[in-house]
Amino acid sequence: MLLIVAPASPAQEVNAPLSPAPITLAARVVATGLVGAHGLTQVGRFHVGGPFVANPEFLLSTQPGHVLDPERLLVTTDAHGGAVLSIDPSAQGVRVPTDVTALKRQAGDPVQLYNVDTTAFANAVHNAGAQTAADAAVSSPRYLSINNAFGRPWIANAPRGLQGDGTVTVTDPDGAPLANAPSAVAGGVFAGDRTPRTSVPTTIHAGWFATHFERRAGGQLTPGTLARGTYGTALLGASPDGTGFAVFAAVTGTGAVAQLHVQDGVDGLAPAGTIALDPGDPGVVGMAFQWAPRRALFVAEAARDQVAVLRLKDDGRQFVLDGVERLRSPWLKHPVDLAPAVPEVANPRFASHTSLAGDSDLYVANQGDGSLLRLSRDGRAIALARLVRADGQGVGAGQLKAIAVSSDAQRIWVIVRSPGGSGLDELLEVHAFDSQGVFRSREDAALAARPVANTESGARLFAKVFSAETGLGPRFNATSCESCHAGGRGATTRDEFFARRVARMNPRTGRLIPIDGRDSIVAPRRSLAEAGLLPTPRDANVVSLRMPLALAAAPRIDETDDAAIEAQAVAKGDGIHGRVNRIMDAAGGARIGRFGWKADVATLDEMVAVAFADELGMPSALAPRAHAASHDDGTPARAVA
Repeated sequence: MLLIVAPASPAQEVNAPLSPAPITLAARVVATGLVGAHGLTQVGRFHVGGPFVANPEFLLSTQPGHVLDPERLLVTTDAHGGAVLSIDPSAQGVRVPTDVTALKRQAGDPVQLYNVDTTAFANAVHNAGAQTAADAAVSSPRYLSINNAFGRPWIANAPRGLQGDGTVTVTDPDGAPLANAPSAVAGGVFAGDRTPRTSVPTTIHAGWFATHFERRAGGQLTPGTLARGTYGTALLGASPDGTGFAVFAAVTGTGAVAQLHVQDGVDGLAPAGTIALDPGDPGVVGMAFQWAPRRALFVAEAARDQVAVLRLKDDGRQFVLDGVERLRSPWLKHPVDLAPAVPEVANPRFASHTSLAGDSDLYVANQGDGSLLRLSRDGRAIALARLVRADGQGVGAGQLKAIAVSSDAQRIWVIVRSPGGSGLDELLEVHAFDSQGVFRSREDAALAARPVANTESGARLFAKVFSAETGLGPRFNATSCESCHAGGRGATTRDEFFARRVARMNPRTGRLIPIDGRDSIVAPRRSLAEAGLLPTPRDANVVSLRMPLALAAAPRIDETDDAAIEAQAVAKGDGIHGRVNRIMDAAGGARIGRFGWKADVATLDEMVAVAFADELGMPSALAPRAHAASHDDGTPARAVA
């Protein structure tokens, strides 16, 4: 499989032709033999504060090689009436068995069963009293969206296609609809017109107690159902009513968009006919949510060769439609699925692979001609990719079915129909791309095995205790890297290295009082003849420490693509707006800063060199002198608090 990328002109208008210069990239087959595959997503990392990190049993399922390992992919299929499979993306052409019920959850297996359409995964397992107790977690599953911020996987189902109700399920790590569900009516399965909103808050934004207990029985705030199947779903974040419960959007076979409150049930969001669908089974309807700087829901409209943009606001109780726009381009050819070019993985309120990070573009899966399109959020075609098999046979009209993007924005996975008329599908991996062409493969470098000699040499250097004879400078914080970053971790507990404040606290007022006759609570730094150590005064009862950084993940920062960093430089709705620091590297080239204070160091090599110069007093060609001035006037120095 090959991928041809045609970069767009940087100044092009929406309808301007793309540059014809193609770039070719070999693609990799991850899995074959998929029966009726529809949608897919990478699992992604779950944030602290959500159920997966707080519950040890849940956390186990996210460990490497397990069913919800953040690196793995969840894929919806029609096998056995419906099944969601967990697939290792590093697999090499693994064949999925026809009988998926025989799959186990053996850690490390390339293909594992997450759930399937059987009574073992029915809503009744944990919610026997729910109106939807008999409904399964999966039945002809189409689409997935995972609440990585504070929740669980959500699955959109079309059990009887366009002829019956749709369902959206919220599932636990065991694959069954969630236990201890906040909705007694729905449990973990929202279906058709059987699980509408049943209560509304009488007090809005008045704290946890009011939003949970000051409620009254009531019907829907906006009419809506899950009629004629559900074909897409996406996290919208926490409810505007202040309860903190998750709300998801779902598009139905009527062209309507509903919103699902995990406690209160189903409301409408956009009426029937808002989204133009094919008259036949649409397969999937791609969705992606933009939460900053304005809220907008992008929905693929295959029937009209366009993307609908639903502008959203809220009234303090629910999300409200604020208008609909359309993105049109001659390069949109029956778009069936969407994915953020850079998924939101950092924000603890919106993290999901169906959420756009920062000013991320969109990737669009064009089923009409088998192409992938990178599209800006205002509808500009950025770059077009056409898939060509290794034997020269292209992926043509009707073959491309779904798309997903990796957490680090470096890889794209697609589901395509297998060649030869087998009726089965394949899962393929390609590199991400933009107007400059295919991304450089930092991920390949990250996963490649390092020479053992390099690894061992680095470990020895990290643990080595230096002396004046081996190059230790006249000014140093410690005599080895490991003294401050024990085991590659953060701060040591040795306060003689990292004391920032040393004082006594007044037990009545809480004020900090200087000790030893000094006029400051800042820890002094004096050069002592023996070992350079300063003992903590006996009468100090407050000692706060500086915090050296943990180093374990530093190499992955060096391998992160510039586009992933740039996409985070946008207001996130929480008062924080980061900026990319563009600096000159040691070779004189313009680079994006990644390390150091305010990202003032460009590469990992330079960071290590600066650390040796600053912390050990050992200069090198990359850092010929320490950042701090080397003049000594003999006066004792005091650290800055």
